[in-house]
This record gives sequence, structure tokens and C-alpha cells, in this order.
Amino acid sequence: MLLAGISAVAVDVHADEAASRPVPSRHQMMKECMAKQKASDAGLSKEQMKKNCRDVTETERENAKADKKSADQH
Repeated sequence: MLLAGISAVAVDVHADEAASRPVPSRHQMMKECMAKQKASDAGLSKEQMKKNCRDVTETERENAKADKKSADQH
């Protein structure tokens, strides 16, 4: 029972953190992703890096919105 209580508090703390963090702009997320892609030097074309970053950025934004929505419901 104690473990269940601790878990509930941990979920609430995580939800509070998600609600307080601003969701970065799509432009900022793309910029950071492109920098990571270039740093990894995977030999991808610029267009392929952009496509990868668009996919990653969209997923991250959806997750951030879902986290925020979940936090708002608590």
C-alpha cells in the first residue's frame, strides 16, 4: 500500500513538471534536431535529415500536448 502511495505522488509530480514546462516551438525543435542530425554525421542528405526531424518533431509535440492534457486533468 505504501508503494502505491509513493507511485501516485510520483505521477502527480511528473504531471506537474509536464504542465510547468513550456512546449518549445516547432521551429526551435527542428533547429535542435537538425543540429543533432548534423553532429551525428550519419551521411544523410539534408532532405533526409529534414524528413527525420519533421517526424521526430511531430511526435514530440504530440507527446508534449498529451502530457499537458493529462496534467490538466489531474
